[in-house]
Amino acid sequence: MSSAGKLRSEIPSAALLHAKIETALPFRSGVQYQNRRNRHSRQFVSPQRSHVWCESALEADALLVLEFEGDARQVASQPMKFVFADGTEHVPDFFALLRSGDQVVYDVKPLGRMTDEAREQFRKTAEMCASIGWKHQVLNEPAPALLQNLQFLRPARHGHYHPSATAFGRIREAFVDGVTFGDGSIMADRQHPYRAAAHVRHLLWHRYLDADLSVPISPTSVLRTTRKEEPCNCGA
Repeated sequence: MSSAGKLRSEIPSAALLHAKIETALPFRSGVQYQNRRNRHSRQFVSPQRSHVWCESALEADALLVLEFEGDARQVASQPMKFVFADGTEHVPDFFALLRSGDQVVYDVKPLGRMTDEAREQFRKTAEMCASIGWKHQVLNEPAPALLQNLQFLRPARHGHYHPSATAFGRIREAFVDGVTFGDGSIMADRQHPYRAAAHVRHLLWHRYLDADLSVPISPTSVLRTTRKEEPCNCGA
């Protein structure tokens, strides 16, 4: 469905590379009702400064990981329906325009529901994407520790958590040789270490600091300054 809310029917071809699918509205909208297992939500995606509809908690988790990875410039939720040659249909979960210029179709599926039928559906989806010039990727559950860490960092990803130029320099200097989250926050701002800790979370999300995300972040986690120099894309 186009950004103007109009349905369009297209034959798969390279012409769709210029169709701006990433701006399209959802092809369908699910119905939320009492005791439904799937939890619908609208998740704010910082790079595009707008909310994206998610039909399940797993889709919301997958979207959070995509945002943290930093490759997606704009994401659309369920913007189209594929009709295959055998008459079957499929609505992919997300479409993204990456910073590299690549366009990717994402399907989100729990590992426990990767049946033969689902794999065949995704095979046909990947073939159709390839005929257009899109990439296709299936996303399963993120690792529990990674998800816990991203949920911890997420509130601080916004621009109002970005430190001043002076504080930015102090924080990066504090962690240059690798120190714990707690000690580095105190070193960066002895009067207001909790404010520094919020800035540290922001810089972790935006990759100016690095940590082992395969284990939960804690005050004793060792963080290090990265070599990233380009301006932060938080909008500050």
